[in-house]
Amino acid sequence: MHLREELQKGWETAFLDRNTHSNLAYRPEFVSNDYRQGRLVLSAIEQELQRCDEFQISVAFITQEGVTPLLQILQELEQKGIPGKILTTDYQLFSEPEALDKLYSLHNIQLKMFWTQDKDDGFHTKGYIFRQGELYRILMGSSNLTAKALKVNREWNTKLVGYSSGEAVGAVIREFQELWEAPESLEYVDFIENYRVRYRLAKEQRRIARQTQIPSLDQYRLEPNAMQVEVVKNVQRLWKEGADRGLLISATGTGKTYASAFALRELRPKRLLFLVHREQLAK
Repeated sequence: MHLREELQKGWETAFLDRNTHSNLAYRPEFVSNDYRQGRLVLSAIEQELQRCDEFQISVAFITQEGVTPLLQILQELEQKGIPGKILTTDYQLFSEPEALDKLYSLHNIQLKMFWTQDKDDGFHTKGYIFRQGELYRILMGSSNLTAKALKVNREWNTKLVGYSSGEAVGAVIREFQELWEAPESLEYVDFIENYRVRYRLAKEQRRIARQTQIPSLDQYRLEPNAMQVEVVKNVQRLWKEGADRGLLISATGTGKTYASAFALRELRPKRLLFLVHREQLAK
């Protein structure tokens, strides 16, 4: 079957009728971690690395534990001369210098860091681009290059399959190239020492913060913003109406954690269970 026909069959299975028979190699997919079904984001990336002629990765966070399970196949690609480009960022000073050093040591990989210092906009991309001949397979979604993102966390990713002449595939490729060539994207030798110092300082500051006794709200009177005031009012109203649940949806950085704390302070329940995904939020 001609490649275009294979792709069309794959699109039909993915988007129109899952009962349509098609070759998995040419089918868009939903990619996630699910141990019950033996699915790993890591496995999907490994599979694409094994058959690609070139790869490009743009992720916000890279850790040593995220790089380690891919090292063997990356070294095999180095021996084969398969080129790769990896773009990360100094955003939140999360990426580990040791992981960046390891990637830079592979001679087939070009490594850059998108510099966000002193800028208001963040960098939070999570995309893996693999070219095999004229065909591109692109994995995009929520997975950074970290161990938990690749193997454990609830992650949602979509795999696109198509040509660079296609609108969606072409847009991703152009976006990566634009970021790669941006003046903010620095070569490893130009960013690593500065970043290494900033990373160590930030890591130490976080360590000190974890050891600091939690200040009481009696000592520091916190004033809620407009959104938080509305949350408190609505939670109080729901409570009076007998509701046993509520939902707040708001953008990152708008104060959802404080909003929930203010609301609980007003309700003063006898017992409460407060679940967060990061220890820092709980503290």
